[in-house]
Amino acid sequence: MLKKLYISIIFCLFSLIAQGFNFSVAPTRFEVNLDKIVTNEITLLNNTTKPMRIESFIETAPGYEKSDLNESIKLYPKLVSIKPGGKQVVRFRIKPESNIKDGEYKSYVVFKEVPLKEKSKGEIEKVGAQIKMLTELGISVYGYYGNIIKDVKVENLAVNYNKKNTSLLIKMESDSKGNSSELFQTKVDMLDEKGRIIETITSDFGRSNKLGKKKIESLIKLNKLSAKKIRVTILNSNQKVVNQKFIAL
Repeated sequence: MLKKLYISIIFCLFSLIAQGFNFSVAPTRFEVNLDKIVTNEITLLNNTTKPMRIESFIETAPGYEKSDLNESIKLYPKLVSIKPGGKQVVRFRIKPESNIKDGEYKSYVVFKEVPLKEKSKGEIEKVGAQIKMLTELGISVYGYYGNIIKDVKVENLAVNYNKKNTSLLIKMESDSKGNSSELFQTKVDMLDEKGRIIETITSDFGRSNKLGKKKIESLIKLNKLSAKKIRVTILNSNQKVVNQKFIAL
């Protein structure tokens, strides 16, 4: 009897080369204005030595049940075949609804590997039990229309340094009361004994909810440290400092 293990990895953001996955997706996020019809392209890359088929569809993102783009997004083609090591472009078109209101909208474009033709019973008996791993990846599509209000308060910034693996665990709480989420960025400055910057690391920290509270956390791997102190700064999408913390090493 053929045994299958389906591994679904949904709604994660990955770079173009995602080691360990059967296929990769790029870009991994879109942010578009909804004041006109827009068309974009997504590239799928087959990371295996075998041909594959991938289907695409739209899903509602949690928290956006009343402000999704499901009916506005049209995908084509919805099913593609990709040669080993090859790539294929999938396009999507967003046509905003006529009664659209101000604010942020979001949906997922999901790509799911489709099983190829199964082996015959005789072939199965020869190879015995098989494990078949299928990949499923989703990317975020954000849309913005009219007056965008990002009213997000942040608090309880905590930074923990793990000396053993030289990493920083950064946590923060956010509370949104506007009509849009906020994407935060982390800036980590390594300082010497005189407070001078030795090295700076910047990365996306996380995104608040569109409405309501959310705990955000991020793990940052550091290089071998010669610094005496670390300064962690949280910035909003306008590069404004919203919180900051120092830790001594």
